[in-house]
Order: sequence, then C-alpha cells, then structure tokens
Amino acid sequence: MIGKLLQITAFILFSLNITGAEPERKTFTSGGFEREYLVYVPSSTPASTPTGIIVALHGFNGSMNSFFEEYAMTALADSMNYVIVAPQAIPEQNNEVKNKAELLEILGKKIPLNAVWGCGLRVIAELFTVQFVNNELNKDVDDVMFLTEVINQTAHDYSLSTDNIFLVGTSMGGYMAYQYALKQPVKIAGVVSIAGSMGINIKGKGEGKRAPVCDFHSETDEVVPYSGSYNQSGATIQLAQKKTDVINYWREANGAGTAVVEKVDYYPSTNNITVEKTTWSSDDNPVVHYKMNGSSHSYFFRRESGDCMDYVEEIGKFIYANSSSHNEAVEPQSLLPYPNPADNVVFFGCTTGVATVYDNTGRVWLSERFEDGRMDVSSLRRGMYYVRIQSDTQTQVFKLIKR
Repeated sequence: MIGKLLQITAFILFSLNITGAEPERKTFTSGGFEREYLVYVPSSTPASTPTGIIVALHGFNGSMNSFFEEYAMTALADSMNYVIVAPQAIPEQNNEVKNKAELLEILGKKIPLNAVWGCGLRVIAELFTVQFVNNELNKDVDDVMFLTEVINQTAHDYSLSTDNIFLVGTSMGGYMAYQYALKQPVKIAGVVSIAGSMGINIKGKGEGKRAPVCDFHSETDEVVPYSGSYNQSGATIQLAQKKTDVINYWREANGAGTAVVEKVDYYPSTNNITVEKTTWSSDDNPVVHYKMNGSSHSYFFRRESGDCMDYVEEIGKFIYANSSSHNEAVEPQSLLPYPNPADNVVFFGCTTGVATVYDNTGRVWLSERFEDGRMDVSSLRRGMYYVRIQSDTQTQVFKLIKR
C-alpha cells in the first residue's frame, strides 16, 4: 500500500510539472522580410533536454498553425521528446507572377498566392500548345536560408544538438522539404513529404547531398498529380517532376538497394483506399515510398478513421529508425494515445496493458486493462487529463485533452 501511494505521489509531482504549453510565436528579419514561426516544446519530459527538432512545413496558401490545429504532431513531439518548429511562408513577391496566376481563373481555377515557399515550384500551363504561364513561385525568396536560421536559433535557444533534424512537409511544404534536403546548409536526419513533390526548378540536384526519405503520395491526388501534370479544359498544367523520377533520384543519390514491396494492411480498413509501401534499404539513407490509391490530396490517414495505416505512426517509425539515438523513450509504441484531443475512444501504441487516467490533482478517473489497444473515454468530462500506460516493457505518461 505504501509503495502504491509513493507511486501515485511521484506521478502527481511529475504531472504538475507538465506545462502543456501552447506553441510560442517568434519573429525575426530574414532576407529583408519579416518572418515568423511557431515553436512547440514537448511537455511529457520537462526535466530533460529535447532530443531533436521537427521542422513542420505547411502547404500552399497554408498556415504555420496547421500542424497544431489539424494534425496530431504535438502528441508525436511529446512522446519522442522533439521540439516542433513551424515556419510561415510569405506571399508571392513578384507582381508579374501574381498577374499571370490570375489567368488560370479563366479555366475555373482561382489561385491566390498568399503563402508560397521558394522551393523551385515552377508552373507551366499550355492551352492548345500555346504557353500562357511559365513562372517559378517566389524564386527570389531564400527560404533555405530562412529555415536554416530557424533551425540554428531553435538549437541555440534550447541547447539542442543538430544531429536529429527532420523536415515534415505537406503539399507545397513537401516541395520545400525536398528543396532543403538538396541544399542542406544544416545536415538533416531525414525528410518526410506528404502529397508533395520536387519542383521543376528545384535547386541542388546532383550536388551529392544525401538524406533518408519517407514519401507519401496518392495515385489519385487531384492537386499534386502523381504524374506531375494534369489536363483541365484543354490546358495542360505541369506542377512537378514525376513522382517516379523523384523517388528514383533519391534512390540513386542515396545508393539505396533492392526494392522490398509490401501491401499495407496494418489495421482493418473500412474504406477502399489501398496503400503499397516500397522500401529501398541503406545503412544510412533509406528511401521509403507509400503509394496510395483512392485517397485525395488532403486526406490524412488515421487508424481511427478506418484506414489501413496511420500517418503519425508511420512518421514516428521513420523518425525513430533514422534518429541518432534509439532508446526506449522514442520507441514507436509510445506514440499514443490518439486522437488527441479525443471524443469517445483513444488508441494506444501497444496491444495490451493498463491505462490509468488522472487529473492534475492526482484523482483517478479511469483505470482498466486493455486487450485491443483502445480505451473508452466517453465517460470523462471535458478537460485536460494525464494518461499513464503500462505495458510489459515500459511505462509512459501523456497529456490527453477530452473534448
């Protein structure tokens, strides 16, 4: 009994030290532009120095807030003890490009240029062999330098090593992640692209930079086509290099080996979306490509949505496998509970164990053994809780928001 009380007391003290801080907004001048970014410091291990940085790059016309509002990236950061930095792209600076973009409205596709990465994305549009758009977006904005300054400043602010720098980009953020990987003023540990590609004018190809690559792309992507171009109202619009060419470039640059192909069915699927995973192994720089079919550009894979895989889990596995320090604190099975915030059910990264839910006073609201990797939390009131998961091999504590 005394041992149990000591265990609960230790947990309460630990919980009260968890800040649960919101991302902090920071600004500075880079390349003559006022730039901003968000920084999220992991809350699950406040006593230790974070072990790495995830640079989260939003998509075209997107916001630096998206990785905190739309994706469960903070849960990943908490479980792996990584800082997240989410930089903000700036509007297109070239008036000629902005005026030409308006021409695409004639074809029924309005294209504002409110947040655009300088990533070598060149748009070529031809109508009946007549070219009426051929421009690179924000070609005079040095976003590679901007990201380097953000990384270096974050490493300085939190006394971090730069051994574990991972870029995670969605859509145009994926283009930017690839652009940074080709230049690498700061060596990165890996690049993750979700529904992104490499621009036609991307810089640095053939310069010998190598990096582990994890690429997610759907053959049915209607915004960034797998083929790199699409037809609309008689016009051909080219937005990227072919995805097969992108993967082959990194496979050859990294010296990766023979392809291993597997059907992804990690969880029972309730939809018709299929995923094929191909891995080209390498001691230091593997290439992993998830080719989806049936999903749209903005579809985000989640286990609880009935998908055969979960984006956050797969990204976590990739980061873990390519980080400089594999340890129990960043094992993939510690990436949950999710979704977070939760409504009725949360899932765990291990199949069996005991989950105990506390509030910040140490009061136990739920405590039960689970056998199927999930727990019903519908009885909880709205608010913030802490979940302790005990499996056969480890104990982890997480913050959980109940909606």
